Amino acid sequence: MKFIKLLSSAYVAGRLRHPHEGAIPVEDKEATRLVDDEKVAEDVTDDFTADQIAEAQPEPITAAPPTPPVNAETAAEQPQATTEKPSKTQAAKPASTKE
Repeated sequence: MKFIKLLSSAYVAGRLRHPHEGAIPVEDKEATRLVDDEKVAEDVTDDFTADQIAEAQPEPITAAPPTPPVNAETAAEQPQATTEKPSKTQAAKPASTKE
């Protein structure tokens, strides 16, 4: 287990976490992903004693990481929302007219 400090907001164990939350205990694999691969965190494990590390519980994985954004081709295939014109009773009426 490692302790990490986020440099920017990132998904940690399936949850969006923020830098102001301080050091977060995570599994080694998750630490490697955030520190080495994505470079959104720094390893601060050396700042903790062996007792603190032994007592800490790593963040449980609560959900899968987010899926990447939809590309334009996929979005074009999805049905578009339709807009209906308001009926005469729904149309806005002017408050008053001055001549």
